[in-house]
Amino acid sequence: MTFRTCKLLLAALLGSALLISAPARAADTPPDKPTGLSGAGDAVGLVDLSPHNLPGAIGDYDLRARTIGIAPGGGINAHPHAGRPGIARVTKGTLIEYRGSTERTLKVGDVWFENADTVHWFRNPSSTEAAELWVVDLVPKKK
Repeated sequence: MTFRTCKLLLAALLGSALLISAPARAADTPPDKPTGLSGAGDAVGLVDLSPHNLPGAIGDYDLRARTIGIAPGGGINAHPHAGRPGIARVTKGTLIEYRGSTERTLKVGDVWFENADTVHWFRNPSSTEAAELWVVDLVPKKK
């Protein structure tokens, strides 16, 4: 092996070693603390689970997240939330929510909480635009 070949081989080995031991790029490592967030940690609201008197252990329940589409003129039937607490948000369109003798119009971005006392139903008042909800609720596991 010539001196020139040895130098090239040594340079290649050193270059490879530097690449292998080089520190990870910033994009490859997690930040030390949250950055670039807005509203981080700010609770929109809480649902107290104690009034629901949920039987069994927390492991008997699933936390379900889903979207529900409501066609123009469609609706969601009256239903209670005792034993099924939740949080919902309108993500598309407009809905009218009925609770007892009161009604309110809900638009995109509106959030509400479904606690043990909640019994309500919804109607999409539009004849042309679908509405959509994003709902997170605690439901018993299916057995």
